[in-house]
Amino acid sequence: MDAGAPKPGLRDRKRAETRARIEAAAVELVLSDGLEAATVDAISERADISPRTFFNYFESKDAAVLGVRPEQADEDVMTAQLSNIDELDPVVAVIHVVMATMGITESVEAGLHRRRLEIIRRYPDIVAGQFAQLNARRDRLAGHVSQLLARRASHGGETGPDSQAHGAIVLALCASAVRSAVLDWAENAETGEGAPGPGIRDAEVIEQRALALVRTTLRRLA
Repeated sequence: MDAGAPKPGLRDRKRAETRARIEAAAVELVLSDGLEAATVDAISERADISPRTFFNYFESKDAAVLGVRPEQADEDVMTAQLSNIDELDPVVAVIHVVMATMGITESVEAGLHRRRLEIIRRYPDIVAGQFAQLNARRDRLAGHVSQLLARRASHGGETGPDSQAHGAIVLALCASAVRSAVLDWAENAETGEGAPGPGIRDAEVIEQRALALVRTTLRRLA
């Protein structure tokens, strides 16, 4: 954490602890008892909260299992990407936005992250839930992406009349690439093919695959 940044207050810390407890309970239930058994009631009981409290943190059980970020957290993701846009490939930045929004990130505790990817390997259809969340936020995220592209192109200049459309197109392409990369990872993990080398994290493998898919697609269209 930045030494100059304010420390989270007690309320924020308690909310973060509750959220982490819900996520851990959801993941543990799926891995031990299966996806169908991990109901909101069962997750809430294991996390020692009420189902009503559960819905203060997550929209669905799949969101809890996968750690899908709440919509208000999109602003934090975009702030982080915009702060680095001068040094970052814009496609990489958009892929980062998609992955962070979908909870595909190494910023969470490493063991929990690995267990989530194991769930994706066992239940690849759950990925559809992640991208349903992304689709529900499409317009807002497209606006963020258009800002990111404008910042990259003109260092904060005004966006053009088609900027929202451009943002939506880039977002859709990167989101499709991330989805394909996640499913590729799950298939390779199940068959044992294409396993990442020592020290290479799963999220990094997914990011690299998504980036390669985007670049290959753009080259073929050129």
